[in-house]
Amino acid sequence: MKVVIGAKPFNEQKILAHIIGKLLQMEGFEYEVRVSEPRLEANFEALEMGEINLYVEYTGTAYNALLKLPPMEEWDEEKVFEAVREGFKGKGIEVVARLGFRNDFALAVREEFAEENNLRTISDLARISKSLTFACPAPYVERPDGLPRLKAVYGLEFREIKPLMPREMYEAISKGEVDVITAFTTDARVIVFNLRTLEDDKKAIPVYEAIIIGKDLPEKAVTTLKRLEEKISVETMRELNRKFDFEEREEQEIAEEFLAHFGISFM
Repeated sequence: MKVVIGAKPFNEQKILAHIIGKLLQMEGFEYEVRVSEPRLEANFEALEMGEINLYVEYTGTAYNALLKLPPMEEWDEEKVFEAVREGFKGKGIEVVARLGFRNDFALAVREEFAEENNLRTISDLARISKSLTFACPAPYVERPDGLPRLKAVYGLEFREIKPLMPREMYEAISKGEVDVITAFTTDARVIVFNLRTLEDDKKAIPVYEAIIIGKDLPEKAVTTLKRLEEKISVETMRELNRKFDFEEREEQEIAEEFLAHFGISFM
């Protein structure tokens, strides 16, 4: 049987898709990775329509943008996960495995800029944000758990907002072309580019736990994928991303190297 694995158009998703695919391949499945357009709902819609069989989603995205559940007063990881599992269950979608890491959004500024302006928290940023340029992926401008949520909780207003892809965001902030970007907690570029992530002191940003979701999967595939349960830490994911971004390794090679740690060799 061929399994079609969806992936959002950024490095982490492509690496995870090949980890999943190669694990399934070892159990006799063929696999194809299908990278989606940047639109937030693209993989979810493809899964519902049967165009893909599974993909990695993040609970915060599922809770807010896909299932459109009401915001929590204070975000709790387990409550979010249970709400997402139940929400997907009602649509015939199964949460197959929790991978073990969260890739939360954070707002990041250059370390030097943070020192100059005494920025530690998002509340600090709100004091000066009207004079700053902000860059983020285009969907973040409108998604309910994105910029609208930060505006509602912190009153953040920027002089200019530039929609950019992740790679472009980091290049722009390193050149001083923008002042603030959305960063991901598993992204090695935060460290490499000497950025400071600002504390979400009002807990406005949801948790984004990585989960594999699928629809109508064979039992053998489900059993196989459960081997990935809690196997990827934040540090591990950050290191896998670093190999892609800074060693220019192929995602397939990175996936094989990761699986080799579990005794699965492709050499």
